[in-house]
Amino acid sequence: MSAQPETWRVSTIEGVFEADLETLRQWILEGCVQPTDKVTKGNLNWIEAGKAPLLRSAFAGEATPAQVSYPASTEFSGEPVISHPTPPVDRDWINNASSPTSDPFIPSAETTNYADDNCSPDFCQNHPQVATRYVCWACVKGFCEECARFVATSKIPLCPECGDLCKVYAAEVSRVRRQELQDSGFGFADLRQAISYPLQHKVALLFGAGLYGLMLLGGFRGRVVASVLMFGCISHVISNVAWGRLDKSFMPDFSEFSMWDDVAVPVGLGIGITIVTWGPAIVLILALLFGIVSSGFSPASAIQPPPPNAEQLSENDLNTLLDPNADPAKQAEASKKLDQLRPGKQIQQEAERSKENLNDPLADLKMLFGYLKAPLILVLLLLLAIAWAIFYYPMALAVAGYTQSIGSVINPLVGLDTIKRMRGTYFKAFGLVLLVQLVGGLAGIIVSIILSPFALPWVGNLPAMFIDGSLTFYFNLVIACVLGLSLFKCADRLGIEL
Repeated sequence: MSAQPETWRVSTIEGVFEADLETLRQWILEGCVQPTDKVTKGNLNWIEAGKAPLLRSAFAGEATPAQVSYPASTEFSGEPVISHPTPPVDRDWINNASSPTSDPFIPSAETTNYADDNCSPDFCQNHPQVATRYVCWACVKGFCEECARFVATSKIPLCPECGDLCKVYAAEVSRVRRQELQDSGFGFADLRQAISYPLQHKVALLFGAGLYGLMLLGGFRGRVVASVLMFGCISHVISNVAWGRLDKSFMPDFSEFSMWDDVAVPVGLGIGITIVTWGPAIVLILALLFGIVSSGFSPASAIQPPPPNAEQLSENDLNTLLDPNADPAKQAEASKKLDQLRPGKQIQQEAERSKENLNDPLADLKMLFGYLKAPLILVLLLLLAIAWAIFYYPMALAVAGYTQSIGSVINPLVGLDTIKRMRGTYFKAFGLVLLVQLVGGLAGIIVSIILSPFALPWVGNLPAMFIDGSLTFYFNLVIACVLGLSLFKCADRLGIEL
């Protein structure tokens, strides 16, 4: 009777696996096991694989690989979890085995270079020219559709060699790559991915940006509808990206229109975001407008230019106008004063001032400086409220996106707890959001300056409003994707089931 080979257990980023010594050495040669991965044998303690005496030769590359096999697991956990001999069957995963998918983590069959290489896990063990369809959970061997066996009454695939359960190889590769992306950390690479995300759906981007820009031209009601569209798209993007569905479009599905889901919820989320972020600042501004005016302070007077010092038309000016023999220079001066009193001239002056205000991109900033003449304590509170709004706004969007709950949005404790769980990832996301907002603001200023000749009194600069609105739509999608990726990278800490 031959002795049973010793069973080793190895803990990698893909999970915990059991194998004999020769198989473990083979995995090391293939790069599936790293020196920093943990291994154990029998009742011994876990140690780093590179420190195990029997494995040092494999890490030195002294052994000869016989056949490459790909360790696949359905469980990704940071804790050592021993795989059970018979795993539970994921029927959703089995049902999707024969359906096409656009998962960005799954390699495309069109780009696969099938070579006559039986050492690659991408190919069937028995047919090297055919891509692997199923991979055995126990012996970790790949098989094509023809080689795999199935349970007679279902589509559950079984290994033709050991008879254990098989899993869809593409789904396993997708899970591994998704886990690698989640563990890769958060940084500028995610910003590049967020910038390209809206461009992956060009038709939806052109339609959404154009529709948003047109709605902004429709007055107050149009802006309300535009806000509904914007918050609906932002929450949709954050929700999809946070759950790892990077292939989904940012436009909500209106095929089954629901007044509650497609209108009421986005409006409520937008109102909740405004309350929790800019609510304190709005309260202080109202206090300045209605509570400080009686003490002599008026923000409006602080920012409005003084009226022109036009001289009043006197009795001598009237006599000069009526005297045909008067000095022509004096008559011209008196006539100029008379023109200033005509209603048409005053309307023209008001129109010119309105046009100047519309073309001034710093009008809101000037209004802010006007409030700085208020008492010091109110100024400090106002600045603190503005700082809170700027800092918490990205988190308010994130909470709205992945909870879809108005109560969670207006409760700042939910957002603060999320920041605590995300730790430094949120501050990185906050910096990237500020960067995108800065670029978007500069783009809006440039558009306003270039199209300033098209500004009309009382109406505004319609072309600039349309283009700026379209750019705002795109930059908000980028911000939503950045926040969704930050949540995706912290899914394990936030309890998000991918």
